[in-house]
Amino acid sequence: MIPVLLSIEGFLSYRDPMEIDFRGFDLACISGENGAGKSSILDAVTWVLFGRARRNDESLINLDSKTAIVSLVFDYEGNQYRVVRTNPRGETKQLELFIRKDQSESSQAGWEPLTERTLRETDQIIIEILRLDYESFVNASFLLQGDADLFTQQNPSTRKRILSQILGLEIWEIYRKRTASKRKAAESDVDRLDGRLAEINTELEEESQRKNQLSELEKDLSQARLTRKKAEDHLAELQTSLGALDEQKKLILALESQVGKITHTINELEKKAQLRESERKELEAVLQDAERITLAYQDWQAAQRSLAEWEIVAEQFRESEIKRQEPLLQIAAEKARLLQAQSSLESRYSELVSSQKDLPGLSKQLAEIQTAIQDAETRLETRESKVQDLDGARQDQSDAKAENPLLFQEMKDLEKRIADLEVADGALCPLCGQELSQADRLKLIQSLKDNGKDLGDRYRINQATLQQADRVVKELQLQITELSLTESSLRELSKEADQLNNAITSLNEQQNAWDKTHQLELAEIQRGLNSETFAEEARQQLKTLNAKLKKIGYDADEHDRVRDLTNQAGLIQDQKAALDRTEATLKPLAREIKELQDQISSEQKDLVDLAAELERGRQALETGKENAPDTSQLENQLLDFIEQEKVLEREVGAAQQKVAVLETQKSRKSELESRREEVSQSVKLYKQLESAFGKDGVPALLIEQALPNIEAKANQILDKLSGGTMSIRFLTQREYKDSGRDDLKETLDIQIRDLAGYRDYELYSGGESFRINFAIRLALSHVLAQRAGARLQTLVIDEGFGSQDAIGRQRLIEAINLVQDDFEKILVITHVEQIKETFSTQIQVEKTPRGSQVSLV
Repeated sequence: MIPVLLSIEGFLSYRDPMEIDFRGFDLACISGENGAGKSSILDAVTWVLFGRARRNDESLINLDSKTAIVSLVFDYEGNQYRVVRTNPRGETKQLELFIRKDQSESSQAGWEPLTERTLRETDQIIIEILRLDYESFVNASFLLQGDADLFTQQNPSTRKRILSQILGLEIWEIYRKRTASKRKAAESDVDRLDGRLAEINTELEEESQRKNQLSELEKDLSQARLTRKKAEDHLAELQTSLGALDEQKKLILALESQVGKITHTINELEKKAQLRESERKELEAVLQDAERITLAYQDWQAAQRSLAEWEIVAEQFRESEIKRQEPLLQIAAEKARLLQAQSSLESRYSELVSSQKDLPGLSKQLAEIQTAIQDAETRLETRESKVQDLDGARQDQSDAKAENPLLFQEMKDLEKRIADLEVADGALCPLCGQELSQADRLKLIQSLKDNGKDLGDRYRINQATLQQADRVVKELQLQITELSLTESSLRELSKEADQLNNAITSLNEQQNAWDKTHQLELAEIQRGLNSETFAEEARQQLKTLNAKLKKIGYDADEHDRVRDLTNQAGLIQDQKAALDRTEATLKPLAREIKELQDQISSEQKDLVDLAAELERGRQALETGKENAPDTSQLENQLLDFIEQEKVLEREVGAAQQKVAVLETQKSRKSELESRREEVSQSVKLYKQLESAFGKDGVPALLIEQALPNIEAKANQILDKLSGGTMSIRFLTQREYKDSGRDDLKETLDIQIRDLAGYRDYELYSGGESFRINFAIRLALSHVLAQRAGARLQTLVIDEGFGSQDAIGRQRLIEAINLVQDDFEKILVITHVEQIKETFSTQIQVEKTPRGSQVSLV
């Protein structure tokens, strides 16, 4: 793959559109400060080709952009391709692939699309064109920092592992694990088949026993069927004689059914008669109010006629009638206000009376708390004296505790001195060494005993004092503790007393406020409502209007009364209609009740006749039963015979099934044995494959095949780098140090031939080892590309010039120049000023406020 034109927009550090044209150079360095965006160019190449970079999510999109777009035009195997990959933030990724069409008649060549239906399918087309996937492309084309000597600096076993990774042989370990998994599954199948075959063999061993058991059960079943048939025939003979009794039973059942139906009919008729009687009583109750309803109806009719007459008169004075509404409304509004005020004051008074009931209890509770406070204060006055008593008792306690150990030790010393004097023998004192007579010794002993007695008395007195002091201290501590609790209780009592005082004061203030103000206000409102003296001005206005109307023969009060009466038309008419319906309904209802009672009497008579007939039938049935044969025992015996026959039939069926299943098991055994043989063969094959896929199998053979190619390519490159003075060879086996062993040890040693002969790689250093490392790494890249069927045409080197000294950097530049003819394009990444000056073409990367910018110099 040879890059031609790279376009980047909104990708990583590249915000604005940027384009790199690779057609004007074969060798160039990509330079810039750390973080400027040099490596992002490589990320753009791998991402546009394979959709992979250092990161593969939306973090690839520039923070100030909505979409990442990378386009790459590249040449490969005589064709030119263009790939465009787009990643809009929060939307579906897109990928387009084109090949340049050969149009000889046009100066402008067009692009033919190769894009498939899905992104995955288009990715696969790119891999097939390059014949490299992402891993192979990066390992083959990118020579990264620290990678050149990654292979050569390891020990032989690690070299083999690295070479296996570079050649992509890890897949064989995956094959081995998959094969091992299948082998274990097959072994499990063999174990399972062995267990199933063992079960079948055990079952087949019972064949003779099962057949004998089936024969015995079939004989028992035949005998049981014969016995059951005889019992059925005998029972049928007896049941024929019982047919007349069955007919009698049916007759009794029919009579019982008729009795039940008539009883049910009587019950329903009685319920209906009770319901109708209840309705009649309700109607009669309505009739008791008939006179009042009739009079009310007549008054309403008269009022209706009178209202019509008043309406004719009132029509002439409608203007005055309208004027009456305003004072009426004022009177009604004032009355409503007074009633509301009265209700509010009465509610307040009710609450006051309720709260005043608590006043005696609160006062009593306050008196009790004040008494408790006085008691607590009296008790607290003694605390100071008790504290002083406690200090004195503690002092006595301390003195006694301090003196008694000294007294005790002195008594012990005296006891020892007395004991020494009592056993002393001779004229010398055992204590002081002076001459001592017998009398003096006895006198001294007595003196010491007297002194000891005094000490003992003092000790005992101190002990008694100490005990008394302990009791006093405990009692005083307890009393002081109780007084401390009393002090806490006093604070709570004082707080409660304050709360009660506040509550009592508040209640008294409320009572005083009521007595002075609200009580008088309530009395004034009640007097106004009772005497109807409120709204005096409106009442006077109404009185004047009424008088004026009265002069012309119009009585407004009478008109109002008549109007109110006619407004009750609905209620009065409903009552009158109900009265009329009651009178019309009562007579038919009485007739219906009489008919129901007659029907009940008739049904009751029929019930008596049927009951007598039923009783006669039952007596006849009982007589017939006494003379009939008893078949219950024979029926029970027949049921037992039938049950025994069914049990034997089930047992015979089970035995037949057990015998029949043996043939199935024989067939199943043959199938399982064939299956076991197949699975056993699979286990053997899996073991062979597992060994072949292991590190000493196919991977080892592939390494053996690859090493000559790597060695040949490395020597081709090293020949250029060393001027024909050095070559490489790889040794994969060598002898063990133990001379008694005939086999060879697996290894991967590197030997270098120079003018002095062959030496191990580890003996070289400096410029020579660097050329060897560089040659081997390039050889590995070439072989990796060849194994994928691709050609290595572009090389990217990021070898970290800044980590090498001047000589090392010069060697790397020389090595690059020597292998330049082997590649179409070589890109070297550096940020070292001294290095980039040695390249005629530079791709300068600079970080700006608008993102990374690229310039070709």
